[in-house]
Amino acid sequence: MNEMRLNNNHDIELSGNRIARIVKDDADAYRKEAEQQSLCLLKCEEGESFVDYTHGVPWFNRILGLPAQYLDVATAIIRQKLTELPTVKKVVQVSLEVNGRNMGGKFRVQAKDGSVTTGEF
Repeated sequence: MNEMRLNNNHDIELSGNRIARIVKDDADAYRKEAEQQSLCLLKCEEGESFVDYTHGVPWFNRILGLPAQYLDVATAIIRQKLTELPTVKKVVQVSLEVNGRNMGGKFRVQAKDGSVTTGEF
C-alpha cells in the first residue's frame, strides 16, 4: 500500500513539493484507500482506463439509459463493481438520486480492516 493520495477535486495531492501518498503506517490507511478506490471507480466509465478496460462503471452502456423506476438495477450494478475492489470487504449501502437528467449518489463501504467509509459521487 503506497498509493498516491487524491484531494477533494480528485487531483493528485501535494505535500509541500512532493506527491502525498497513503502509506501503511497511517491509522486510517485502509479506510482512506477504500474510499479513494471507490470514488475512482465511480468516476470512471468502464473501458475508459487504458490500463484495465474493466475498471469503472458502465454508466453509458447500462445505467444512464435506464428509466427512473429501474434504479434498483443500477444500484445492483454499482454494488457489484464496488464489491470487486480489492480494498472493499463489504458494500454497506448504495443510494442513487435522479434529478432530471442528472444522477448522483452516496455509498458506504467496509474496508478490509473493518473500518467504514462513505462518499458521494
